[in-house]
Amino acid sequence: MNGEALWNHIISGLSSSEEEIQTTTGLWFTASSRDGRLYVDRAINNSPSSELSMKRTISKKDFLFVHSYYDRWVNGEKGVRHEVSRKSRNTAYIFALIEKYLDNEMRKS
Repeated sequence: MNGEALWNHIISGLSSSEEEIQTTTGLWFTASSRDGRLYVDRAINNSPSSELSMKRTISKKDFLFVHSYYDRWVNGEKGVRHEVSRKSRNTAYIFALIEKYLDNEMRKS
């Protein structure tokens, strides 16, 4: 699924509720969307929670940028996570969202 389609899929999937998702490092966070925007915040029901000090907006531009690295990261290319993390502070959250929503799509197919 291309980045634009996945962005729209995640936004519409989260529009009706908040969802707690776990990063690959084991931290939980809450993801939500409103008015076409994506938000992440600390987890309430699961621990350990990410240590976000306040709700953070993830822009579509940031999402698409991080998404462009996803396949390289998932295929184990060395240094990719570090490279993308230097340009986006939301890498762990975006990778977790991509993984969850791509996995859900694969199970439907």
